[in-house]
Amino acid sequence: MSFLKRMEGIINKGMTTSKEVLEKAKDKTKELGEKGALKFKIRQLEKQAEKKFAQLGSKVYEILIKTDRNTVSRGTPEIKTYIKEITDLETKLDENEVLLKKL
Repeated sequence: MSFLKRMEGIINKGMTTSKEVLEKAKDKTKELGEKGALKFKIRQLEKQAEKKFAQLGSKVYEILIKTDRNTVSRGTPEIKTYIKEITDLETKLDENEVLLKKL
């Protein structure tokens, strides 16, 4: 085998290896990007849930103290909306955490 043929073989092998490495890196980058986006979305949902819990607590306080009621339940009209919103956020959080685990 001539020197040029041998060098051509080495160069071609190097190119193939480089392409494989770059393809793997591209796939890993995409995976990390998707994970990062999901983690960011999960954190946003958690912050929204924290805010809703605080609003719910404020509303319960207002109902019990300011309007002098003795009890509050999940059926109390003033807090139904908060409970529904928190439940919806919880569902979205669970769905996104499942997606994150699949990646």
